[in-house]
Amino acid sequence: MARVLVPFDDSDPARDALEYAFELFPCGEFVALTVVDTSSVPFIPSSSTDDTDDQLEELLGEASERLETAGAIAAEHDRPLETDVAIGSPAQQIIECAEENDLDHVVMGSHGRSGVTRILLGSVAEVVVRHSSVPVTVVR
Repeated sequence: MARVLVPFDDSDPARDALEYAFELFPCGEFVALTVVDTSSVPFIPSSSTDDTDDQLEELLGEASERLETAGAIAAEHDRPLETDVAIGSPAQQIIECAEENDLDHVVMGSHGRSGVTRILLGSVAEVVVRHSSVPVTVVR
């Protein structure tokens, strides 16, 4: 039975990727990963402040909400779904999660970001495809 990682940021492509993963691996086990992108948090000195703690807490709350959406999609398809939250660079966290958790495949949306942010930071999907040690399916 394949263990499949589906990075989930609650964008339309991520939702499509989760549903496609259920079709592609009818007997699979699924893990939805959402990443709190630390590039959105200002530089944090060695000692944290209440403001940075509050901001991180808010971002973690948003991540939990995204995973609730993934869980609802899985329930609609009557599929069990493990969930996980990581903090850091999305591409790096996706690659590390796949390697460290003995996952067999990654199914992800072609994009989650849009506009200038995507152009400046590059495509997460492209980085994952280039550096993943497991097969990656990108859903458009």
